[in-house]
Parts: sequence; C-alpha cells; structure tokens
Amino acid sequence: MTYPQQPVYAPPPVAPQKPTKFGALAWTAVILGIVGVVCSWVIFFNNLTAIAAFVGVVLGVIALFGTRKILAAVGVVLCVLAIVFTVVAQQAAVEELDKIFDGTTNQGQVGVAGETPKQEALAETPTWGKQYTWANGLAVVVAAPVACTPGQFSAPSNIVRAVKFKVTITNGTSAAFETALLSMGNDAQHNGQKAERIFDSSGECGGGFEAVTVLPGKTYTFEIAYSVGAQPGEMQLVFEPSFNSDKAAFVGQA
Repeated sequence: MTYPQQPVYAPPPVAPQKPTKFGALAWTAVILGIVGVVCSWVIFFNNLTAIAAFVGVVLGVIALFGTRKILAAVGVVLCVLAIVFTVVAQQAAVEELDKIFDGTTNQGQVGVAGETPKQEALAETPTWGKQYTWANGLAVVVAAPVACTPGQFSAPSNIVRAVKFKVTITNGTSAAFETALLSMGNDAQHNGQKAERIFDSSGECGGGFEAVTVLPGKTYTFEIAYSVGAQPGEMQLVFEPSFNSDKAAFVGQA
C-alpha cells in the first residue's frame, strides 16, 4: 500500500541586502564633527581639529549622495559647528591677549582730586588737576605743568623748553604698592611728538621719582619734567601701574 507524498514547499527567496554606499564616509564625518566640537575651545589644538572638521564637511557632503543620508547630514552639521566654535574661541583668545599685552586706556574713574570719583565719570579723559582711579582703588593726580630751567648738566642736551609736573599717587588698595612696578609717564607726547624725559639733578627740573613703597591709605608725591616744543600745545602723559592693567592717559595744554 502506498501513501501519497506530501508536497515540499521551498522557502521564498531572500532578497539580497542592498550594499551600503558611502556609509564609512558618513561615520567618519560624524566622528570628526564630535571631536571638533569637543576640542574647539582648546586653544592651539583647535587649529588641528578645525582642519579635521573641514575634511569632515567634505566627506559628509559626499556621503549625502549615499545610503546614509541622515547620518551624513548629522556629520556635516557637527563639523560646521566645530569650525564656528573654533573661530569664536580664537577671537576671544586674541582679544584677551590684546588686553594683556596692550592694556586698555582710561577704563577707570575720573574725578576731582581728593573726592570719591562718580560712576558717570567712567569714560572721561583725565586732565591736569583731575584724579584717575583704577578699579583696585589706586589713584593718580597730575597737577598743571609749570616751566622749569634745566641745569648745566641736564639730559637731554637739546632742551628747547622744559615743563615740570607734580604727580601724586594715592594707595586706596588694601596692600602696599611698589612704585618700581609703575610705568609712570614714560609714554609722553607733545603736539604729536615724543616728549623726552628730563634728568636734572642740579637744576630746577629734578630727576624724577624714586622707587618707594606706598602703604595702604598713604600718598606719594614726586615731580617729573619733559622737554617739549617751543610753542605751547597739547601734552599727553600715560600711566600704567602694572603690566596688564588699563592705562590712564592725561591730556592737557603744556
């Protein structure tokens, strides 16, 4: 006796997987973008990561024509952000370095000598008789210039006309101040020309200030003279109490 055989059904054929096109490029763009964003705030090193991010943008754009379009788009966006963040970080770093090496001018407060400066006088340019106060409380007052006659052995030798200033430093900080750290009046101009400082130990003009320690709440006064042009004109004296502080530029007639 024979039994009919059951029919054998073959499984339906499995469609072959479509090969991924430019998938590796998409992943590379994403990785470069992540590294670029994370390292964009690391000064100097971010130059390398910005270049890598630029390469990532190129690879991501190519990968957009492949099968991993969303992944490629994410990679492109990350790489572009990395470049933008790097530019912002480097600009901020350059501005900070400019402040450190060049300093700013007249960012303190200006007021009448002996009085507490008012906040609205913050941007005023100081002149003779006015008090300039730095943020830490240190203050300087420059009195109006007076003429002086240099001695026989004064320097420089080619003095046409000499003027002398009385400078008063008030230490309103909580720590002792060393005048040796000051850049006091070395940057002087008269009518747009450099005014040379006079050293005159035997005449009326004097030899300038000495390095002293000014205690908190105390004042120190010294005189400083300059060789200027024969005709009166605008005089500028710049004072800087430390390497990275803002500069006080006094301007007036002399």
